[in-house]
Amino acid sequence: MKKTIVLLLVVIAALGVAAFITMSPKSDGKTDDTLSIGLPKVFQETEGLVLFEGGALPEITFIDENSEPRDLKSLEGRWNLLFFGYTYCPDICPMTLMHMNKMWKQLSTEEKAQLNIVLVSVDPERDTSSSMKQYMDYFNPAFIALTGNPDGMRELAGQLNAFYARVDRDDGGYLMDHSANIVLISPKGEYRGYIEPPHDPQRMLPVVRALMRLPSD
Repeated sequence: MKKTIVLLLVVIAALGVAAFITMSPKSDGKTDDTLSIGLPKVFQETEGLVLFEGGALPEITFIDENSEPRDLKSLEGRWNLLFFGYTYCPDICPMTLMHMNKMWKQLSTEEKAQLNIVLVSVDPERDTSSSMKQYMDYFNPAFIALTGNPDGMRELAGQLNAFYARVDRDDGGYLMDHSANIVLISPKGEYRGYIEPPHDPQRMLPVVRALMRLPSD
């Protein structure tokens, strides 16, 4: 009986590894487990970091925290750490922004000029430009917030393999369940991968600095 259980666990573990490799996407929909070859060591040693060949982002325009129209092309020219969230989020979003702010403070002026921190609202019904500005300014005025385009948000989330769902509460209110990964968008505006939690500064800082050293072509 024990031998049967051990064998079953081995099979399940093998299937799990196979599934992880299969789920590592490329822009052409194929998989490639050789992309880590030749990349900085920190990429190969960071658990929960997935990199792949870039895929162009869709042409979508949102409203930013300053009530100005902002399309995704405006993010080009810098690396972008993009994640989905909302201002009423009780835990994941404020924790992520707190970590990103602590990491940001450790960057040099030159490094900051190569990076955007971007929050895309999954709750545009409640997240207005003014409320998002107040929220983002609390953590860091340099960070970017995008809202105001539910259809565009759904399209972008689908492109970036992110999920979200409304969860109604008994008191008539609601929360938004959403993925917690930080998405990596290259200076060319390409989806290049993601980093799973935790996103503490000690873990993120070497990864971000290594990203900035990657060739731009």
